[in-house]
Amino acid sequence: MVSKGYKIELNHEDKLEVLKSVLDLLDEKILLIDKNGWIRYFNQKYADYYGQVWLKGRGIKIDDILKENLYDIKDPASEILQAVIRTMKRQDKFFNNPDATVGHDVFSDIYPIYLRGEPLGILVVEHDSELITKLNNQLNYYKSLNESLKQKLNNKKDLPVAFLDVVGESTQMMQVLNTCAHVAPTGSSVCLLGESGTGKEVLAEAIHKSSKAFGGPFIKVNCAAIPDNLIESELFGYVGGAFTGANAQGQAGKFELANGGTLFLDEIGEMPLAMQAKLLRAIQEKEITRIGGSKTIKLNFRLLTATNRNLEKMIEEGTFREDLYYRICVIPINIPPLRERKEDIPLLANDFLTSLSTSMGVEKVFSEEVMNQLKSYSWPGNIRELKNCVERMAVLCPDECIGAEYLPLQITKSAFGSSENIEGNYNLYEIVEKVEYDAIKTVLAITQGNKSKATKILGISKRNLYMKLEKYGLNDL
Repeated sequence: MVSKGYKIELNHEDKLEVLKSVLDLLDEKILLIDKNGWIRYFNQKYADYYGQVWLKGRGIKIDDILKENLYDIKDPASEILQAVIRTMKRQDKFFNNPDATVGHDVFSDIYPIYLRGEPLGILVVEHDSELITKLNNQLNYYKSLNESLKQKLNNKKDLPVAFLDVVGESTQMMQVLNTCAHVAPTGSSVCLLGESGTGKEVLAEAIHKSSKAFGGPFIKVNCAAIPDNLIESELFGYVGGAFTGANAQGQAGKFELANGGTLFLDEIGEMPLAMQAKLLRAIQEKEITRIGGSKTIKLNFRLLTATNRNLEKMIEEGTFREDLYYRICVIPINIPPLRERKEDIPLLANDFLTSLSTSMGVEKVFSEEVMNQLKSYSWPGNIRELKNCVERMAVLCPDECIGAEYLPLQITKSAFGSSENIEGNYNLYEIVEKVEYDAIKTVLAITQGNKSKATKILGISKRNLYMKLEKYGLNDL
């Protein structure tokens, strides 16, 4: 059953009260000015805000605004409103002048109002700049996320699904991914070579997921993390009572656990020389014997290894067996460091930030200045260092847009130290100019072009700032 509505008759005064009540519910600040410049109406949000800001020091109450005339107010914002009254053409304007009496740090839509074809005045709708910034940051966040997904699908459409999660679109990285995808189903032993933090484990797991062994386990062993006296029992296991402190029921080793799947020996270059002969036999014969036992256990596993060491040099030095090298390095794959594939830095940084944003419940984005400095840094710790840096900035920055002030010191120092204008040049005047230019540009980026805030941060006068902006050609910032 549908209930019938009842028509409510309202007189003119009641209609105005209803309209005012509706306008008071809006988040925007509303101001109505007639064609002669007299302020005729403002809503509650306007009163709450400007009761504290606009009238400060003027000694008048909020209701006295209705006695104000726009042409008696001398500031840039009122001049803009006067111009709209004269032309009766709509404008949108961002006011960030701290001395302005109308529109302090807000984005305003200014609409001309007509009644029966005659100009009545203007309606000012002021949006909080923080809200505009928040919405803009959210838009940038979803744009970058969408672009990242599009690139991932377009550039990796011919790769197995497991490799879509490996972030990287550079020429060098795509060659690595194509090689890994090609060898994944073969079952051949693969050795991933590269500096620490380049993502060898991520690639190893992608190879496993794209191989015939995917239905089995993926067992990871960090050879560098196991003490020399325990590595044999960790790899091959032991029978009950094999040594003091041994589990009475015995324990399976990593080789047994990997049966039917993939065994990934990370940092194999750290394997003790005495252990390498036993490892070679286990890999070659695909069988092991537990410590203290006599039973031979036949196994079937795919072997993947990784190292940041130069194994060929270790062979020359006598610290790595040549026969073991040829057994594990059937297919060596070199993974380039991050400094050699800088076009992947924005993809990786945004990917890490997206994951953190999801866990924190806040969509965060990098400012352009931050991203430029991330791309120019050499990243000696590779992807691991980048991930650490992104997490630190995301946690410490309270805003949705992460500014340059949250960059770690080693990155900002590197940015100044590696400047082409400074490197190899010890002219003190030129060095000071370069540092001054970079400092002003960075601060203006942080304050989003607000020169009054910039002068406070830089500790100089507004006149001095404008002189330097002219000197360095930064007037458009």
